[in-house]
Amino acid sequence: MNYRTRVSSILLLVAVGCGGGGTDTAPSNDTEGGEATNATEGGESALSQTTAVGEVAPAHGATLFGVYVVVAEPGAPALEEAAAPLRERSISVSVGELGCDAGAAEALGVAPDRHAVSVMFETREAADAFAATLSSPPAGIAQVTVGCAD
Repeated sequence: MNYRTRVSSILLLVAVGCGGGGTDTAPSNDTEGGEATNATEGGESALSQTTAVGEVAPAHGATLFGVYVVVAEPGAPALEEAAAPLRERSISVSVGELGCDAGAAEALGVAPDRHAVSVMFETREAADAFAATLSSPPAGIAQVTVGCAD
């Protein structure tokens, strides 16, 4: 078992054993929707754990690592479909415009006016460990500067 696999396994065990919590931030705007770049299939949960180890609530100006679970047009049903199971598990989730996270759109290769469901972490290792627990690969992981979390 390599180092990354061991760390991911340990983080998952800690997450399952410790529980945790978070709050919602930046709700999405309700406008015409479009296709999602990464959505759950068949309405299944996007997660295989109850919390995210190392998640943080985004603060304006913070440099964090975002796991972008799904990216879609503003108001697309895929946004809420991806956010709902995260909220049910008390994971601090952000839903909003990628342009609010400086560097996200460029890293993900999409327009900054697209919206995303994201979970933020202080370290790349924590972001990678969380992404590994998702049942579908995320749209991407990016180091960003938070701009819209006042």
